[in-house]
Amino acid sequence: MIPSALKGLNFVERFYSYPTLASTNDTARSITEFPQKGLFVIQADRQTGGRGRNNAEYFSDNPGGLWVSIIAPVASIEQHFAYNRALSLALCESIETVCGIQDVCAIKWPNDVYWHDRKICGILLENHPGNPGALVLGFGCNISIVSDEFPETLRPIATSIQIETGRHFPRSLVLENIIDRFHSNCGNDPVDLHRSYVSRLYGLRRAVEIEGLRGIYEGVETDGRLMLRAGRELIYILSGHLQFITKENSDFDKQ
Repeated sequence: MIPSALKGLNFVERFYSYPTLASTNDTARSITEFPQKGLFVIQADRQTGGRGRNNAEYFSDNPGGLWVSIIAPVASIEQHFAYNRALSLALCESIETVCGIQDVCAIKWPNDVYWHDRKICGILLENHPGNPGALVLGFGCNISIVSDEFPETLRPIATSIQIETGRHFPRSLVLENIIDRFHSNCGNDPVDLHRSYVSRLYGLRRAVEIEGLRGIYEGVETDGRLMLRAGRELIYILSGHLQFITKENSDFDKQ
């Protein structure tokens, strides 16, 4: 990607662009200089060691995707969900804007974006080991990857903009939209932003299992905790893998 792809965004203090990296998050976490008020953005055409939560392998060795990390100044760890929320919404809004399509993207708590029922983006937030005032926000977004380029195990559950629309969009255009909207979202009213976030949550009111607990997915609090209703009890869960229960995998009572 050309290094000037974000030249119109004055708040981007530095833009690093590489043909190949092991991981943009790892590169971001190794940087020893930090943005003062704006953002640093690190992008790679390919990742050879992309990873998700809990070091899970993340498919990103393909130039048809956006493999990006943002370094943002953050006042405290309590703000991390606000940044996750801002980025999740930016991904949804940017994809729909670029494609000229509405209401196709949803947020699967805590860190995925779906196009209808298939994953199109993933997010990984990490602290910077050398600076507690810097947050690393990594994301992968499938732009022009076609079905047979995904690993066979991912083909039923992953998708891309090109698969869904049949059209090719420049990665630089999508990236500029995402970074611009993320920056705007960080400054928007948090009440309005959370309302938009909740309206895009994937699978609300469905039966789910998370960290061994089963119940009905009721929503997400303003601090990022998932609300799970188990009988008359409302349980708040800060993190975990959210799995939806279907007739095929359980006779769970959805009442």
